[in-house]
Amino acid sequence: MIRKFSLLFVAATLLTSCGDEFFNTSPATQITTPEVFSSEANIDAFVNGSIRFLLENSTSQDNPGLPTIFLTHDVMGEDAFARDGRYGFRDSYPYRDPFDNTTRRALFFWTLQYTSIDHANNIIANVKVDNASKASLKHLKGQAYALRAHNYLNLVRQYQFTYAKDANAKAVPVYTEPTTPNTVPKPRATVKEVYDQVIADLTEAEKLLAGFERAEKNRPNLNVVYGLFARAYLTQEKWELARDYAVKARDGYPIMSATQYTQGFNDVSNPEWIWGHPQTITQNKGGASYMAYIETTPYATDAAGTNLYYGYNSIMPDPNFIALFDKDDVRKSLFEIAKQPSEALYRGYRYKKFRNKYPNHDAHIVLMRSSEQLLIEAESKARLNDVPGATATLNALRSQRGLTDLSGLGKDALIAEILLERRKELWGEGFRLYDILRLQTAPVRKETTEKFVDTRGATVSVLGHWITKFPDGTPLVPNSKYYLFPIPLNEINNNPNL
Repeated sequence: MIRKFSLLFVAATLLTSCGDEFFNTSPATQITTPEVFSSEANIDAFVNGSIRFLLENSTSQDNPGLPTIFLTHDVMGEDAFARDGRYGFRDSYPYRDPFDNTTRRALFFWTLQYTSIDHANNIIANVKVDNASKASLKHLKGQAYALRAHNYLNLVRQYQFTYAKDANAKAVPVYTEPTTPNTVPKPRATVKEVYDQVIADLTEAEKLLAGFERAEKNRPNLNVVYGLFARAYLTQEKWELARDYAVKARDGYPIMSATQYTQGFNDVSNPEWIWGHPQTITQNKGGASYMAYIETTPYATDAAGTNLYYGYNSIMPDPNFIALFDKDDVRKSLFEIAKQPSEALYRGYRYKKFRNKYPNHDAHIVLMRSSEQLLIEAESKARLNDVPGATATLNALRSQRGLTDLSGLGKDALIAEILLERRKELWGEGFRLYDILRLQTAPVRKETTEKFVDTRGATVSVLGHWITKFPDGTPLVPNSKYYLFPIPLNEINNNPNL
């Protein structure tokens, strides 16, 4: 079992909102659990530090916190590819490092999320509330329940096939108490047992977060809890519940306009961001950040007029994905070919959905949006045979993307349209692998035949997919072992109960 030493780390290094007085009672190396949870201000700081750990902790340049998992999910699908030879996700794209349990990335996926769970467990265990407790204290504990649910919901969808395929399949261990050196390692719980824990945690969070008005969008509030409920019930195919919670999740967060969609997906002030992580110049990871891996927008030109880029720019949209967009779709306008032979992304499509903030490169990270919840609502309605309701819901999104209303589609055609819209709307936000697994489908990767004329007048091929099979040479098929994250070898060696 992974030994959790990060309680001290979070308390000593991440709780910047606590102020110097927090450390005056004892040196950072001597902070104990009672001191960490001795006041509401300390608890609030610990929650803040826990969130920052999940989003920002990095073991290497290509592991920029939780967004590492988002990027891996997308590059394992069909709508994005990793540039050949480019650092960062070149081994995720061909299904190598997510599948190999000896890699440092496999260890990072597991350790990051279980450490975050341990943070939540410490808050839940050490923050005592009852009916007479201050509402603000209940809110802090409610946030911990929401964070734990979020982590387990991710894990159960990453380490085992979908709920509808086999709810009794063994998934991941469930820990609900703080881990100590004496903790007995747990066996793997079933998919159903993990979902039961997720729903129980969200139910508790819903109770405790009543009336919570957050100062920053990185804190889970009731809308976030409702959105997590909707995600869980969508995967469980509990359509009525998924629909109802999705409606509640996006209440008060209107779908962004076409103009707002073009502004770079980099700020929590966007009206439809339900949950997001604001960063400052002191928090960003420079060229190895989430944005720096997925952003492909040039930020300047050199003296010769050549486009310049910031970061690794490893992940690019596939030309076949771009072809899915209607010409009037505002999102279509964000794609352009890099035509200068001397520029780093030459022959690739740039996608200006994500743009870092210059000059500090401190763009915010999106965690949940109303568009996602609207699409959960639309899909759930369609699967419940409410075709008119589903159509109207989908059209509410389409109208904000510059598209005409759909009409006259049957149930199956409408569901297909909604699922396609998920791919188009949520690209780069970490949902693609979840959908491949829950829908029990396979990515369709096709090499492109598209060509263009570059700035020298030469006709050349556009960059696109260069891996179309699994590492063993077999075709991409549904429910493949290559889609699942592996329990890392270190964990297997340390936990005989797995």
